[in-house]
Amino acid sequence: LRFTHTSTPFLHTEEIKCMVSSQEDYRLLAFWGVSIRELHMFLWRPWSVISSAINQGVLLMGHYQQCGFEIKDVSHRDKIITMSLPKGPREPLDLGTPPRLCYPLVIFLVREPRDALHPDETVALINVVHIKDSVCTLPTSILAQYLKQANGQLSCLKQLYLATGNPVSYDSGMEFVEGVDQLCVVCQYYPLSRALLPCRHTCICASCFNKLDTCPMCRSPIKSYFCIRNEEYLPECDRPGAPPTKPEPIAQWLQDRLTDFLGFHR
Repeated sequence: LRFTHTSTPFLHTEEIKCMVSSQEDYRLLAFWGVSIRELHMFLWRPWSVISSAINQGVLLMGHYQQCGFEIKDVSHRDKIITMSLPKGPREPLDLGTPPRLCYPLVIFLVREPRDALHPDETVALINVVHIKDSVCTLPTSILAQYLKQANGQLSCLKQLYLATGNPVSYDSGMEFVEGVDQLCVVCQYYPLSRALLPCRHTCICASCFNKLDTCPMCRSPIKSYFCIRNEEYLPECDRPGAPPTKPEPIAQWLQDRLTDFLGFHR
C-alpha cells in the first residue's frame, strides 16, 4: 500500500488531492481533526482490536471532529482521489494554535481480510497529513506514515536518500523515481529499484545489487534491502529464480557497460 500527496488544498473548499496505488484489495477511511494523543495510543493496540473497530464502524470514534468518506477498491495502479470536508451545517475544524492537539487529516489504507495472513504481513498504512492554513503556514505534506503488521507491530516509515543526496519521503520519492527513471550509480544503465538498509540510500539496480556487499554511496555494509519499483527491466537470466549462467569475463562486462553508456548497439 502507498499514499502519495500530489497537490495542495484549495483553502476555500477544504479540498485535497491524493494519489493512491495498491497491490491488494483495500479499504480507505479518512478522518478530519484527529486527536494526536488518542491516535498514537490506538495504533499500538493489537491488530485484532483495530480490525474489529473498522468492521464495526467505530474506528477512532469520539476522537475526531469530522468523519471523511470511506471507499473500498480492488488492486490498481496510481489513482487520484479528491477528498474534502463533509458538506452540511457543521462546525469548521478547530485545530487550535501550535502546538496543536489534533492532526488535520488522517487516512487509513487497510488491506481487505483474507483467510491466510502471515503475522509479518502489512495490514494497514496510516497516513498523517498536515494541511496548510492561516495559522500553520507550512506547506501541505505528509507528516508521518505508519505500517501496521498482523502481529501488532507498528513501524514508522523513514526517508529514503536518492543518488542526488537529497532526502525524499516515501510519498515524493516513489513518484520521482518512477516518473524520471533515475539510473543506477554503478552501471548507469538500469533504473534505480532498490533501497539499501540500514543506510537507506536508493542508488542501485537489481543487477548491480548482486555484485555488491557495501553501499556505493557511503560504503556501509548492506544488511538488507527492499524494492521501490517493479524490476521487469531485468533480462530473464538475471531475475530471481533464474537458472545460473556462466559469468562473463570482467573485461567483456566493462566493454558492454561502456558500449551501453555511449549509446552504441552491441
